[in-house]
Amino acid sequence: MLETTSESAANKGLARRLQAYLKTTLHSDVHLTDWDGTKRLPDFLGRRYRFYTGKIIQQPCLFSVDLDPENDTPAQISKHISIMQKEFPGVVVYTTPNMSATRRSRLIDAGVAFIVPGNQLYVPALAVDLREIFRSTKKRGSDKLSPVAQATLFYSILSRDELEFNPELRTPSRMATTLSYSQMSIGRAFDQLSNFGLATVEVKGRQKFLFIQESSRYFVEKHRELLRSPVQSRKFALCQLMIPPMKIAGESALSHLTGLSPPDTPVYALHSDDWKLVLKKDVQQVRSSDQADAIIELWHYRPDVLSEYASVDPLSLFAQFWNHPNERIAKSAREALEHTPW
Repeated sequence: MLETTSESAANKGLARRLQAYLKTTLHSDVHLTDWDGTKRLPDFLGRRYRFYTGKIIQQPCLFSVDLDPENDTPAQISKHISIMQKEFPGVVVYTTPNMSATRRSRLIDAGVAFIVPGNQLYVPALAVDLREIFRSTKKRGSDKLSPVAQATLFYSILSRDELEFNPELRTPSRMATTLSYSQMSIGRAFDQLSNFGLATVEVKGRQKFLFIQESSRYFVEKHRELLRSPVQSRKFALCQLMIPPMKIAGESALSHLTGLSPPDTPVYALHSDDWKLVLKKDVQQVRSSDQADAIIELWHYRPDVLSEYASVDPLSLFAQFWNHPNERIAKSAREALEHTPW
């Protein structure tokens, strides 16, 4: 429920429209309350704005409702937001009932987060804007993790000790570098992991930090229905004994980690983006397994960043094979989890 004090009916109306717009846009209740930090701001800001706090995707936000939006330039508004940001441990969002296209463009250039209830939501610090919300709404029916979210989850589990020692590695910018994705893609992965209840996202200043809810074999098996096979496609290849640098994968990796018998044709993993490069330099594609001396799985995400060993990581193997119709292979996938450093 929205909590207000003695502001005018117009201000109450804008606050209610803001709350209703957030609920409609984000498909989640966003509860707004009066902010108790107004006294820490200069008097002119306390008179100029009304402040409400709430959470967008579990992140604290301060919604600064402008009572006189035509009075200052975008540059001056940016300075106001910077002052507020020093007093609030989250994201400050400029809020106004209307905005011209020119004003909107200048605020975006200045990096100011803003909301025009009923019209537009732009919060770059949370990797959220109106277009992204619409895209995610269309995909909301998906019951699987996206490839980037799965890679982020597995990296966080497999690198648990390193992340504990270096918390800065938990941010979108650092994970983007490690996993070879854009920072916005990792930001969306953070949101998806949080929405599925697999992780929590904490905001400290302007940074977001990802924390996995659990780190155990039980946790992975409990949420196995959310996992997807990392394999996008399989290629039959003739390497002529000159195997390029690739991770052992598939049934070959299971046999490497468990007692499963190895397949007749060895299996390797490669990121799908690298296939054409390898095809030009190292391998020849053939039509069938009878002609091949290797099977190359093309993965949705980079297999090399999740494993420092000869074979691919055991979590991806589990995601690939846990529901395999051959019970021996499915059992080996569960056994492979024992090679994860819980």
